Amino acid sequence: MITIEPANLRDVSYVAANLRAWDREEIYCQLPLGTKPEAIAAHSLAVGEAWTAFYKGLPMAAFGFQTISAGVLTGWAYGRDGMERCIPAITRFVFTYKVPEWLEAGITRIEVRTIETHVSAHRWLEAAGAERICALDQWGRDGERFHLYAWVCDRVPDKIIRRWKNVLYA
Repeated sequence: MITIEPANLRDVSYVAANLRAWDREEIYCQLPLGTKPEAIAAHSLAVGEAWTAFYKGLPMAAFGFQTISAGVLTGWAYGRDGMERCIPAITRFVFTYKVPEWLEAGITRIEVRTIETHVSAHRWLEAAGAERICALDQWGRDGERFHLYAWVCDRVPDKIIRRWKNVLYA
């Protein structure tokens, strides 16, 4: 059973301390050397909204959204090995509960930046209706290349929103 709850420092720290390889690579190349998992968790919770996805009672993934300008959010997510089990529930939660709230509040764009090697993130973003906007060269500390994905709210097809609202919890 997968549940989603508002994030707290304990649960997000646990996820950050046990990152799957792709997420570790993506996160740590953007931070100063020596950054600790608890600092990642604290930063994740510092602004915006954040949630934790639990599988069989254990924190598996953390995700959230932060305002970066008027009408624009940035999204983030990371998890432990096995996080994939939570993706349908996270997607349904976002499309069912958050997207309608954001549209009513005037959000017009949601952006996500992801390292070029994080293929599973790219597949999910594209399946969820995000468009790859551009490459971000030299984004990481050691020159890692990232991609910028975005949902421009008036361009997300209704069929995408309907499809994800209908995804059943695993």
